[in-house]
Amino acid sequence: MTKAIKIIPLFYGLSGILSAALAFAESEGHGGGEETMTFLGDWLPRIVNFAVLAAVLVYFARKPIRDFFVSRTAAIARSMEDSREARERALSALADMERKVKDVSAETNTLIDEARTRGEKDKQGLIEESKKIVQDIQAQVKSTIDLEVQKARDSLAVEAALLSIDLAEGRIKERMNNEDRERILKEYIARVGGKR
Repeated sequence: MTKAIKIIPLFYGLSGILSAALAFAESEGHGGGEETMTFLGDWLPRIVNFAVLAAVLVYFARKPIRDFFVSRTAAIARSMEDSREARERALSALADMERKVKDVSAETNTLIDEARTRGEKDKQGLIEESKKIVQDIQAQVKSTIDLEVQKARDSLAVEAALLSIDLAEGRIKERMNNEDRERILKEYIARVGGKR
């Protein structure tokens, strides 16, 4: 509000001076073609007019112009300070980002190394486990084979015994006559009868 009150007289003063200058310029235009250049008649009013105009401008515009330049200087200084702070923040953020990139890079390398180590350990573990499984399977197969061989041997022994019995029975039947049969039958009956 106070700035508006200070500017209003400035506009009134400027409009008055401009009106006087226009009126003076118009009166010069209709002079009838005579050109007389005298210091007091021609230059003095112009110099006085300029001096009055300059004095009025200096008187009324001094403070607003000074305030304008002071505020403009302060705004420029503030802008420069803000720019400097923004630059410092940007540089700090850049340094932080570079540090984070290095940290991430180091962490990535660490994770890769750990994964390789873990992979090698897992690989060795799988190899050892597969060797153990192969050994277990081989032992189981050997045990199964041994068992099957034993069964086959037992089966062959039984079959051989049966064949031996059949062969012996066949030979006994060939060699035995009716007299031998009756004698064996009597001996058997005597033995069975004697057990009672």
